[in-house]
This record gives sequence, structure tokens and C-alpha cells, in this order.
Amino acid sequence: MFASIKVAWRFLTKKKLQSLVIILSIAIAVSVQIFIGLLSKGLERTLLFKIVGNAPHITVYSKNGSIDNWDDKIAKLTAKKGEIVSAIPNVDTQGYVKLKDITEPILIRGFTSEDLNKMYKIKSKIYEGKLFQNEGEAILGSDLKERLGVKVGDKINITTPWGKNKEFIVTGFFDLGNIKLNKSWIMTSLSDAQYFSGLQNENKIRSIEISINNVYGADSEGKIVEKVLNDKDLKVENWKQQNKLIVSGLMGQKVCTIVIQFFVLLASVLSIVSVLSISVVQKYKEIGILKAMGMKNSKTSLIFFFQALFIGVLGTLIGIALSMLYIKGFNKYILTEEGVPLVNIIISRNFILKSATISVIASVFASIFPSIKSFKLNPVEVIKNG
Repeated sequence: MFASIKVAWRFLTKKKLQSLVIILSIAIAVSVQIFIGLLSKGLERTLLFKIVGNAPHITVYSKNGSIDNWDDKIAKLTAKKGEIVSAIPNVDTQGYVKLKDITEPILIRGFTSEDLNKMYKIKSKIYEGKLFQNEGEAILGSDLKERLGVKVGDKINITTPWGKNKEFIVTGFFDLGNIKLNKSWIMTSLSDAQYFSGLQNENKIRSIEISINNVYGADSEGKIVEKVLNDKDLKVENWKQQNKLIVSGLMGQKVCTIVIQFFVLLASVLSIVSVLSISVVQKYKEIGILKAMGMKNSKTSLIFFFQALFIGVLGTLIGIALSMLYIKGFNKYILTEEGVPLVNIIISRNFILKSATISVIASVFASIFPSIKSFKLNPVEVIKNG
């Protein structure tokens, strides 16, 4: 085996330019494969954060408009061991905020402060002031703040189309990274939202919002929620049902990424096959002499196996280094107006290791045809025709 390794290395170093070209071709293929794969994952992560980061993964509604005995239902869900991280009560209702001569349409969202932070991590999104703690307090989105020209401690008046009215103290401002939400959402206590919706006396809510560990499993987990609650008056929806077009787009993007990666890898394998096949022809005489000197067919075949292995490993290592440069350049120069990366590409060691392994295996696989070709060479005929 050592003799095969030595000869393989000698063959590679003898044709330095040819070896360099094939190694660089593999490196470029591997770098493109890794970069596209990580870019795809980053894009998916960015889109999911924008979709799911400010919304529940599963929502339970009532077909009658309101849910009673909601605390018992939430207790059932949280007692179930599985994917559910949290289940919280929510009341949403339409309204208007009035300040001097300005009237803005809003969505009043009612939660307990503890539940709100548990579901939406809202404290990390409050850039000024603090989260409300009592009734009569509220937090506003950044765009609504600019529109109204208010600051922490100011009082605003919230009213509904059906005549409910209440004054609130502004305790803070949040930024959810979504202009529509920042412009229309006002978050306040659950009891205040119940008051505006006419649900306070009966202690009812509009919905139960659920977050889970695996957002991709929202559809299957939603069915489990239905079984646990076992109530025909309740309707369970997940984020996939509410965003069918985006989910379809994500699936299409995944398929396109896999297809591109496959053909890049295929091109790399074919280039190795062609170069090693040419190498067999170029080294006919040398192989014939080695066989005549007593080297077994299996060992001459191993020469091309090790050539492919060396090429694959070197090309893959250079490819990984190139992909890191691509990612660094992308994160540095492809930015949004706010100066943050358009897609936050996070380096996944597992993905890189998997891609590198596939690349090396594919390179070794490419040596099969040239190895068989060298195995069948008759040393007598080669030397005779040499």
C-alpha cells in the first residue's frame, strides 16, 4: 500500500499544472456548494424569524368568538410533555388611539406581562422605557411613536368603534422589525384588552397562543393540540396554514439549492474521472513496467484511488477556506439600509463537515473507472507497444 501511495504522489507532482487545475476545480465546486447551502439556511432562518418571530406557532380560536375556562385549557396543554414551550391567553381587538388632533387605527393586544415576554421575548425588543406592569399602562411600536410624537410617561386615549374608552400611560416603545406591526400594535394588560372587547365580566379570551420547539412540526403538533383539548367549538391553526405561499416558497428554494449542489458536485466528479482517465493513458508505460516488476493489479489500481483521495482532500480543504472568504465578504458588503447583513449567514460546522465528507467520498468514487482501466492493463502488451 505504501508503494501505491508513493507512486500516486509522484504522478500528481510530476504533472503539477494538471494537478493544480483539478484541485482548484474541486475547491471552487466545494466552496460554491458550502456557500450556497449556508446561504440557503441563512435565508430560511431570516424569513422564519420575520414570520414566526412575532407570531405564535399555533393558535387556538373559538368558533363562537371567545374562549371560556381558558385557564383549564392552558393547564392541559402545558401539562402535556412534548414540543410545547408555552401556551398563553390573548385578547385582540380593533381600536383607535387619540392624541390632540391625531387619530390612528390600532390593534390592541392584551397579555399578562410575564406571558408576553415568554412568548415574544418582548423585553429584548423594547428599546426605550420598560414593559407595562399594571392596568392602564401600554407599550407602543416605534413607528406609532413617531407618528404620535409621544415619549415615555405621556398619556394617550384609546377608544373602540363601539364606544369603549380608556386613558393609558405609555411605559415603553418596542421594535419588532416590521413596519406594519410597529405602526399598528399597542400592547397592554390582558384585563384592559378584555375590557375593550367586552369579555372582562365573563373572564373570556379571544385565543390561546402556543410556541413549540420545532417550528417545522407545527402542523403535526397542531393535531395533537386538537386531541388534547377535544373541543368541537375550538379551531386550531398553525403558522404554516397562515403562510402557505411563503412555506411553498421555502420548499421550492430548498429543492433548487439541492439541485444546484448536486450538479456542482457532479461536475466536480466528472472532472476527476476525466483527469484520472487521461492519467491512466499517460502512464500506460509506467504502469506496465510496475506490473512487470511484480506490482499486483490491486496495487496499481490503488495508485489512482490515492490520487483521487489526495485531490479530493486538498481540493476540499481549499474549498472550505474559500467558502469562509465568500461568507465573510457577503456579511460585510451585502447589507440592508440599516447596515446589517441582508441574510445573516451562520457557519454550521455540521453542514461543512457533511459537505466535506460527501466531496471526498465523491472524489474517491471517481477513481473507480480509472482504477478498473489500470487493473485490466496487460504489461506485456503495454511494453511491446510502448
